[in-house]
Amino acid sequence: MTLKTTHASHWLRTGIAAGTLMISATAMAQAPASCPTTLRYADTGVEGLEELRRSFGPFVETMEKATGLNIEFFPVGNRTAVVNALRFEQVDVVMTGPSEYVAMDSQVQGAQPLVSLARPSYASIFIVAEDSPYQTLADLKGARISMKSVGSTTGHIIPAYMLVEAGLDIDRDVRILNLGGTLFEALISGDVQAAATGVRDWDGFVERTGGGYRILAQSPQMPDDLVVAGPHIASDCADFIRDAMLANGDELIQATLKPEGRDRYLGASLMSVSDSSYDVVRKAYAALGLVAE
Repeated sequence: MTLKTTHASHWLRTGIAAGTLMISATAMAQAPASCPTTLRYADTGVEGLEELRRSFGPFVETMEKATGLNIEFFPVGNRTAVVNALRFEQVDVVMTGPSEYVAMDSQVQGAQPLVSLARPSYASIFIVAEDSPYQTLADLKGARISMKSVGSTTGHIIPAYMLVEAGLDIDRDVRILNLGGTLFEALISGDVQAAATGVRDWDGFVERTGGGYRILAQSPQMPDDLVVAGPHIASDCADFIRDAMLANGDELIQATLKPEGRDRYLGASLMSVSDSSYDVVRKAYAALGLVAE
């Protein structure tokens, strides 16, 4: 459907004006004196300064407008790097995934969850062939199962936990193959009897294969990616950043979606978050005998 130019122009002007007013109003709120003049920002899923700028440039620009603070990128290559950066107060704000947060929190006491990027479909699923004899997770005893890379929340940690909850010994009863991006190839070729991944991968898989597969089991909604302030950031400063992000949630989500490859945040919204939301991931680590590091 095509809008008439006059209506579209009016809507565009109104939308821009409303967004500008919202950001301007928030930015006018004076940041507490305890806030650093420049916030150093990292993302645990992005390596390299240039990739960080490409993936989060629009997001950071919007954050600067919303908070009135300067924000600079601080690249981290892995979980160990971000833990050390927080310990030595080299980074102030981190965007991270649920598993990464649990690992981080176990080693850096006092990390402060600010907001989560709540997604409508963030859960784990097991996929099997349509004519597969498996009807429950317990039926997978003796099966080979492909999963994503070790540590992936919806592609490894939670699926493995689901198997344990179904009464299976993941070391003896099944063989888990962490294949990363090739987990579907193993299922299609018949090298594995099931594949575990995030539910958002399902539609693309069906489109690719044309059908012939079904979802065997699906987890409840998982806790989302989140933005965390380091323990060295004063609580009133953390509260200010949180309030500014929540007040400008729509603008920040749109900015997150601008670069290519950010489709996983389609339909997301910024929400208040608490540490207890991630207890399910902690339970999964404990049940699997994994060390959060």
